[in-house]
Amino acid sequence: MRDKIKILVVEPMKPCEVREIPDTLEAMQALVGGYIQAVYPFQEEVALVCNENGKNLDLPYNRPLTNDRGIPYDMICGTFFLAGVGAEDFVSLTEEQIQKYTALYDNMVFLAAERPAAQAEIVPEAAMLDFAVSCQITFHMICEDKASPASYDAFISHVTGVFNKDAALAERTVGDLNFTFRGRCAEVQYTFARQDKDAASAEAFSEQCVRDVQDALEGYGCRIEKIDCFAEELEPDPVRDPVKGRGNQEKKKGTRHER
Repeated sequence: MRDKIKILVVEPMKPCEVREIPDTLEAMQALVGGYIQAVYPFQEEVALVCNENGKNLDLPYNRPLTNDRGIPYDMICGTFFLAGVGAEDFVSLTEEQIQKYTALYDNMVFLAAERPAAQAEIVPEAAMLDFAVSCQITFHMICEDKASPASYDAFISHVTGVFNKDAALAERTVGDLNFTFRGRCAEVQYTFARQDKDAASAEAFSEQCVRDVQDALEGYGCRIEKIDCFAEELEPDPVRDPVKGRGNQEKKKGTRHER
């Protein structure tokens, strides 16, 4: 029986660290700070083990999970670790796997920029009854000196400033702007509140709001490569809007990763 396994530990805002831990459930729970949950986002036999209640416990954002195109579809909250997958339990990572995933996660830095509380409250809750639009802007840093950890705070400040000055974005963006950096690629994710006749119209309006300030956003020395918007229809509230609340209402759902 093995006494220890070699794993890769990923803590929020820290470089990856190789550790050897006892091959016990207690040691794994202590590492992630609670009950563990394993997800399998990779093609090879490697598990990502995290706190199953990380989001509900408001643990700090760590690293995003991405699809095969590199687009984030979920966020891991709190410390997690990677381990190999054996026939019945976790096993040590190989040296090749350690190098591969260290390079992957050391190049993913997640930061959140808080928006002023007054702006977050400008859009009343009732205005969100139709669509919540999940938006992601993908930037490419043209100037190499802009693609360094030292410049990330300046980029966050620049983008946040543009959002705060534009009336449409300031009044309709709900919550924080979330930033993910991978080398010369930067991604900004946020939720946009929109009432519209259908999802396609809400998505088009959300994208146009970004296009309207594209020149200002790109003034930092970057180029917008892509704007992704996905509108999700919200459940009507029968208390606030009894007319919409009657009958059989269907909620449109997008693809997401359940944790």
